[in-house]
Amino acid sequence: MPKEELVLWFEELSKDDVPIVGGKNANLGEMTKAKIPVPPGFAITAQAYKHFITETKIAQRIYETIQENVTDTGDPKQYQEASKQIRKLIEASQMPERIREAIEDAYQKLSEKVKVKNIPVAVRSSATAEDLPDASFAGQQETYLNVKGADELLEKTIKCWSSLFTPRAIFYRTTKGFKHEQVLISVGVQQMVNARSAGVLFTIDPVTGNRNQIVIEGTWGLGEAVVSGAETPDHFVVNKETLGIAKRSIAKKTVEYRRNPKTGKTEHSEIPLERQGEPCITDDEIRRLAQLGNQIEQHYGKPQDIEWAVDSELPFPQKIWIVQSRPETVWSTKEARADVETATTLQPAEMEVVARGLAAGRRDIGFGVAKVVFSTEEASRLMEKGDILVTSMTNPDFVPYMKMASAIVTDKGGVTAHAAIVSRELGIPCIVGAETATKTMVTGSKYTVDARNGVVYKGIMSKLEGTCFLFNKHEHCIYGPVCSCDCHQDTYESGRS
Repeated sequence: MPKEELVLWFEELSKDDVPIVGGKNANLGEMTKAKIPVPPGFAITAQAYKHFITETKIAQRIYETIQENVTDTGDPKQYQEASKQIRKLIEASQMPERIREAIEDAYQKLSEKVKVKNIPVAVRSSATAEDLPDASFAGQQETYLNVKGADELLEKTIKCWSSLFTPRAIFYRTTKGFKHEQVLISVGVQQMVNARSAGVLFTIDPVTGNRNQIVIEGTWGLGEAVVSGAETPDHFVVNKETLGIAKRSIAKKTVEYRRNPKTGKTEHSEIPLERQGEPCITDDEIRRLAQLGNQIEQHYGKPQDIEWAVDSELPFPQKIWIVQSRPETVWSTKEARADVETATTLQPAEMEVVARGLAAGRRDIGFGVAKVVFSTEEASRLMEKGDILVTSMTNPDFVPYMKMASAIVTDKGGVTAHAAIVSRELGIPCIVGAETATKTMVTGSKYTVDARNGVVYKGIMSKLEGTCFLFNKHEHCIYGPVCSCDCHQDTYESGRS
């Protein structure tokens, strides 16, 4: 395949094309070839981005800005300043004419292909170090939905390019050891699904590592609400062999993200009361999703993290679309823990329960001083190493503060939400969907987070006093009064090590 192509169609791509079109687009191409129902589209290649930054002569300035601003890798404010300067530089630069014409031509052909003038599309970032088996880069760059017309597509393409340098992306590459100049970005342009329902599917239980189960989470409208954790989703567990539904939990869903039929833009709207407690997908749709999950896992030969949507305008089964698949990054390289299925009573009635939710991260115990925050600005002011991060939901900008935490508790979200995925990758105890945690937990007070059972206790249980909070992240660290791990940190005192 020519390596200097500016635009490539999904059907021209395979999983081996990550250096050209990034992980997301390479997988969309791979699934298209494998006859998985993927909405049609094309990739603006990483070479197009490279030509853009070299021909506009901004490449060197981008990397110098990071070096000048990020002198302390533990200071989130430095990433924010570097990002601000770089994104302003990129978005003020004019796209070379030949790249613009290639994008406009491909968009016109896509509109003709689906027989819709100025087809609404999803414009999705796809970095060349993304969706890898050992680094998901989940949510590091940006996606724009319901983009319509060539002019808006060009505008959002440049914004996707600049999102290679969000604070969270700069931070993540730095901590993962990726050189910034070696990571390029492609952009996927894909027919927009007018979703009645959408969500995430794992072909392995993402919390326990059970390979015999498929876990599906979803909500009404677009899947952004599930991925971000803005809504606690419906939760279904399916037997991988029989496709029998082993467990279902229907959440109260109050807000959905939908396309406004008049403006064509994405809007947040209140769900009518009669639909709030209804399952967002039928049993037939659950089984069809599970079938596709099995097919995709068998094709790749490893567990997958899959995004799906149910089209509001098509009949079953054509209405079921797969819009992304990536390798599952936590359990794929290790065996499921045998102990996690067993609920363990750590400390009985003498401790007050202040919150309950879903165990979603590492199933261990976290403890420390709570910091209740509703924005990254608040987290920047309040969070210290070893604190418990308590918030309504997280997004990728929270990652530097999540990394500092001894435990994470969120009001909203399911086991496939951002907080859950990142906490598993970081090895941090996490409880999601705790509903009222930001009200019942108080900044400055001490708590024990039992992420085995999804329970938060007031105070620190006596057996944990004097233990280094980093025991959560070290397999060889014991729950005793003396920290025996080799982290060489001070023992627990005043809520942090």
